[in-house]
Amino acid sequence: MLASVINFAFTVAQVTTAAVEAGGNEEAPAPAETSGIFGSGSTTMIIYIAAFIGIFYFLLIRPGQKQKKAHQELVESLKKGDEVMTSGGIFGVITQVKTDYVMVEIAKKTEVRLSRNSIARTTSTDESVEEEEEETEEEEAQPQAD
Repeated sequence: MLASVINFAFTVAQVTTAAVEAGGNEEAPAPAETSGIFGSGSTTMIIYIAAFIGIFYFLLIRPGQKQKKAHQELVESLKKGDEVMTSGGIFGVITQVKTDYVMVEIAKKTEVRLSRNSIARTTSTDESVEEEEEETEEEEAQPQAD
């Protein structure tokens, strides 16, 4: 790329010098076709631009699209009983699912209403949540001996 820029600058300098020597009365001669290290200047520049766009697409745009699609699938699959983590790092269990928000229980008798898009990931399945609830109920039912 640097070689192409240097070749371009050299060609511009030749044309400018030829125009000054001609005194502006005559048309300046066309610059000689110069070939740099990598071939003709314009072809090389087009190849570099295409390569840059390709690299940019595969390293930045495509992975971002995959993440966005995966998150959208997650948001659409949310259901009551899912244990989730919000984008703020709060863990809780979904108690209600609406079209644009979910109710998440973050502690006993403490529910917060969150946008569906603020759910970062699910942390367990329904079965493990039900098992944890059953264990909690069993522990509460047993009398505590002090």
